Amino acid sequence: MAMLHRRFSSDVRLEDPVFLDALGGYRDPNNVRKDLRLARQPIGNELRCELGRLLGKARRDAGLKQIEAAERLGWSKNRLSLIETGRDRVDPSEARLLADTYRLSRSSRASLMDMVSSAGQPTIADELSWVTSHNFRKTTATLLDEAGQTARQVADQFGQSRPSMTQDVYFARRARNPEAAHALAGAMPEHHESQNHGVNHGQKAYGS
Repeated sequence: MAMLHRRFSSDVRLEDPVFLDALGGYRDPNNVRKDLRLARQPIGNELRCELGRLLGKARRDAGLKQIEAAERLGWSKNRLSLIETGRDRVDPSEARLLADTYRLSRSSRASLMDMVSSAGQPTIADELSWVTSHNFRKTTATLLDEAGQTARQVADQFGQSRPSMTQDVYFARRARNPEAAHALAGAMPEHHESQNHGVNHGQKAYGS
């Protein structure tokens, strides 16, 4: 509430974003995902693009929109779109599911499976498939953390209300802190000495 009162009293337009991007606009995760897809260019090889066009035509011939086909397949619409634009590889089991959903004839099914086998060769885009928006955000958070930004500042950059979530989900685990171990050893000297005695005794017994 205090933040909202400050915004209202500081002549700020209420329709402006609270947590804005570097250009003063809204953050949109769809834009991040789109930029990552573009970064994974070039898209699949020509044969994979041809396969995507074939599958798109088969879907339309079956009288299905992308969203309808995705629902029947149990996939996201984005996944189907990536396949039809040649950006995502199709494995044989997925190809059989697509053929069943689009009710392809036996000859069309055989041609599809042959093309799937040929188009399944890895591409540069496949090697970068691990680069997701979540991984990108986690890397960004870690870089900001190492640059001295607080969890609150990083959470604001991400548009998150809870810094604890930013720390738990996006910050990388830091290296062990030997000073903390020494402090604990100093606070519990008797336990520390008995533990060392046990280790040394065991080593002597082992060597004898």
